Amino acid sequence: MRQLFVGLVVILFTAKVSHAFELDGLNSGISMERARKILEGSSYQNIQTRDNGIIATGANRFILLNFCKDGLVLAQKHLAPGFDNFVRLIEEKRRELGKPADAWAEPADVQLPVERNAVAFLWRDGLTSVKVTYTEFASNKQLDVLYEIKNECRQILN
Repeated sequence: MRQLFVGLVVILFTAKVSHAFELDGLNSGISMERARKILEGSSYQNIQTRDNGIIATGANRFILLNFCKDGLVLAQKHLAPGFDNFVRLIEEKRRELGKPADAWAEPADVQLPVERNAVAFLWRDGLTSVKVTYTEFASNKQLDVLYEIKNECRQILN
């Protein structure tokens, strides 16, 4: 009976861990105050706290955090832009999370005032979604990764 109980506890613990994310020491569910301290320790120079979020920049770095009931539910980080970095990141996530749930391209739309082409990959693992996007604008490029767990407040990756 004791072994059964220990087995169930281990299963429940690993199930909870598999539905979480970690990005640069920021774990899903941590408080806004704790996240702010981690960012301060990571040498972000400009940290702005908003109602349910934090935006931090510095030294060509950008990270956006969203919170629900004072728990981290979304983290988006810009990475060094470049197609080679995009390909390596996609391969890393494919090995970590398996085949993507979806992938799509967003070609430039002549109706929009900004020239923008993008390609994105989306993975879902239970309650966690991961999206990697490579975007080319007329004058620059952007590579970002977005992690989100299901929450009661707002979902970006439905």
